[in-house]
Amino acid sequence: MIIDVSDISTIPMEIEQKILERFQSMPCSIVSKIKKCEIEYDRDVCCAIEDYMGPSSAYYFYRELCVLFEKYEMICYHSTKILDEKIILTSGLQTNEWNAYSAHIIKTLHTLEVSEEEITQAVEAIKKKYDWKYPSHGIEPQLCFYSDTGLLSEDMHAGYEQFCENIGGELARDALKNEYPQLYEYLRAYGKAFLVKFKIPFSNIKDYNQDSIIYQFVSYFAGKYFGNYDYEIHFDGNTDKGIPANDILELIPYMVNRYYFYE
Repeated sequence: MIIDVSDISTIPMEIEQKILERFQSMPCSIVSKIKKCEIEYDRDVCCAIEDYMGPSSAYYFYRELCVLFEKYEMICYHSTKILDEKIILTSGLQTNEWNAYSAHIIKTLHTLEVSEEEITQAVEAIKKKYDWKYPSHGIEPQLCFYSDTGLLSEDMHAGYEQFCENIGGELARDALKNEYPQLYEYLRAYGKAFLVKFKIPFSNIKDYNQDSIIYQFVSYFAGKYFGNYDYEIHFDGNTDKGIPANDILELIPYMVNRYYFYE
C-alpha cells in the first residue's frame, strides 16, 4: 500500500488507530492542557503537543510507529531540470554520488558546446562546494525529496520548485551562480524542468528523517483529536538509495521560469 499525503484516505488504519490509542491513553490533565491551547495555525498544533508527543518526548512510541510505517511506501517528489527526460524514465533518479553527478554535468556541458576550459572551471568549482557540503561534514551521497506539490511556491519566495531552475540542482547553483554567472547560465537557460513523482519504501528514507515525518502524521491526528483542526501534512527528506525507473510514477512538466535571488 502507498501513503500519499495529498489523499488522507491512504493513511493505513493501523497507523491511525495506533496514534489515536496513544491520545486516548494520555492522562486527563495533559489532555486538558492540550485542549486549552488556541489552535489557529499548523505550528500551534506542534506547540501544543511537543512536550507530550514529540519524537524526543515519546521515543518508544515513535519506534513502534516506525515499524508500522516500514510496511508501506510513500509518494514523494523531486524537482529537477534535465536535457532529456528519457534519462529518468530509463534510469530513474540517482543520488548525487560525485563520479556519477560530475559525469552528468560534464556530458551536459559538452552537449551545450561549452569549451573544455570552461567545463574544467565549472567542475572544479562544483567539486569544491561538494567537498565542503558532503565529505567535510561526514554526509553521504543522497537524493532529496519532498512530500507534495503543496510545498511549491506561487510567488517569488522559493519553494521546492526552485530546484527546477537549473541543470545540476543546488550544488551547481551554489557553486556557480554568483562566482561564475556565465557558466551558470548554460545550466539555467537550457533543459526541461520536471516535478518527478515517485514511490519510495519508508524504510529507504534516512533514519534521521523518519521521526520528523512520523511527527507530521501524529500532528495531523492531534489536530483532529484535540481541536477539530485540519493540520496539513508536509515534509521533506533524504535517501541514500536511488529510485529505480519502475518506481517513477509521473514526470510533471514545470513550466514557470523563475530566477531566484539568494544570499
